[in-house]
Amino acid sequence: MWGTSDTTVKFCEKKYARYYWIAEYHNTVSALCYMVVGFTLMRTRLKFLGWLTCLLSVCTMLLHGTLRHLSQMGDEMSMLLVSFYTLVELRPATSKYLIYPILMCYCALNRFFLCFLCMFVVLQFLIFLNVRKNKWIILSAISATVASFCWVMDQLCITEEYQMHAWWHFFTALGMGIGYIGIL
Repeated sequence: MWGTSDTTVKFCEKKYARYYWIAEYHNTVSALCYMVVGFTLMRTRLKFLGWLTCLLSVCTMLLHGTLRHLSQMGDEMSMLLVSFYTLVELRPATSKYLIYPILMCYCALNRFFLCFLCMFVVLQFLIFLNVRKNKWIILSAISATVASFCWVMDQLCITEEYQMHAWWHFFTALGMGIGYIGIL
């Protein structure tokens, strides 16, 4: 329905298998996990991160619903925004203006998925270095590790049966939620 996929990353789920207007049904629906985390954060001092997490949910649903490059850009930029402002929350001395060169670099190189992936991984690493370690952060790290395993399994596309990218959404949302409890 949305035309030929032009994303720079592929997912293992069968396309348009359930509805003709949703390219990847399970990956689209599982993105609602981020919305739950976002709405929960809106009741805390991390309200801005809650809004960004809801934006991530919508952009992720658009990406998986359409498989178009513009929606991929929205998804990836929202992932960078959530990650960056989580880092700012943990390390307030971080200049908020750094988000502009990050996003400009992303926009210049958005056709190269590996560039986005490197930026995202670096931000995750910086978050981990700056977070105060406690039981919540350990649980969050475990969830992130499981999520990463699911993402790799999806990229290897060993089986479409288990919807590994949908599990990535679930475990990253769980890890975010648990991690934000550790920050609060």
